[in-house]
Amino acid sequence: MVLKNANRFVVILIIAFGVHFCNYKSEPEKVWGLRSKIIELAESLKGIKYQYGGSEIYGFDCSGFVKYVYGSFGIDIPRTAKKQGKIKHRVRFDKAKPGDILIFKISRKKWHSGIYINEKYFIHSPNGRGYIRREKYSGYWIKKMKYVISIIERY
Repeated sequence: MVLKNANRFVVILIIAFGVHFCNYKSEPEKVWGLRSKIIELAESLKGIKYQYGGSEIYGFDCSGFVKYVYGSFGIDIPRTAKKQGKIKHRVRFDKAKPGDILIFKISRKKWHSGIYINEKYFIHSPNGRGYIRREKYSGYWIKKMKYVISIIERY
């Protein structure tokens, strides 16, 4: 009788471990920590004035801002928004995660990039009259959205 109970206990233990290990997270905690840090750094730069061609703390254009934030974590990405849009790790907008790069096609020759915060907001350095800011993802921006680039998992 003791042997039967011991066997049942072992079976229950195996099932319990199996259930526990089947409920793994789809991404390691390290990745979500990096995503949080990217958003935190991007948010800390709010208010810095737009500067055409800027990629340093004294002023940023859109792609310079995105490159600076990613570069601060050892992730090297292209300098221009158009080239950032050519990064191969594209996902659908409904699969975007905090810290992903948003690419917009403003006109035939003008591209723009920003950092995804959530389905309602992103952060970017918009134009010569602006400054780094959080902006609602709606209307104009929805129409101009071209790609979502998700490269964090690769680092």
